[in-house]
Amino acid sequence: MKTAITGCFSPATAALWCLAALIVNGTSPAANAVGEEPAVWQATVEFIARDNASRPYKILYFQSDFESAPLVTNSMTDPNRKEYKDLCGLSASDARAMVVQLQAINAEPVKLEEPVAEAGGLKIGKKKNPRARYVALSRVVVDPTNQHAWVAIDLSGTTGAILRFDKVAGQWSKTARCGGWMKSE
Repeated sequence: MKTAITGCFSPATAALWCLAALIVNGTSPAANAVGEEPAVWQATVEFIARDNASRPYKILYFQSDFESAPLVTNSMTDPNRKEYKDLCGLSASDARAMVVQLQAINAEPVKLEEPVAEAGGLKIGKKKNPRARYVALSRVVVDPTNQHAWVAIDLSGTTGAILRFDKVAGQWSKTARCGGWMKSE
């Protein structure tokens, strides 16, 4: 798939090259994605609220410091796993590139604002209470076309996944859930 930006790489692979260049140059790897992050987070929180209406989550943690990122990576380490071969609409190589980006971008947490939480009926929380049902969100990886985004979610430290969002008519909409993990007891 050719793009105007890359000429010969898929959007996810091109984004990885851009990320590597930003890291080498000492620039924050999230610099290009920050503009879309609040909108993707808000769409994520709204999706989680709709998907869990019968047993809602109450808290959204105030930072995108995604402590469970190793769980996301570990959930996708099996190269024979069917889901990994077509991870949220990406080829296996593009999926690996996206996971690398997800890990790199989460090295710098950012503060989530109250309106993001309110979109899904949640409150911003600053301390983790192991008994509370909470949502933690990663930073957002956006492809070079600004039409696709991936975010990792942690639901109360027990389950999580990567969600893919596509921009449709200017709005972010969840199109896939993949790379799911479940914490073993």
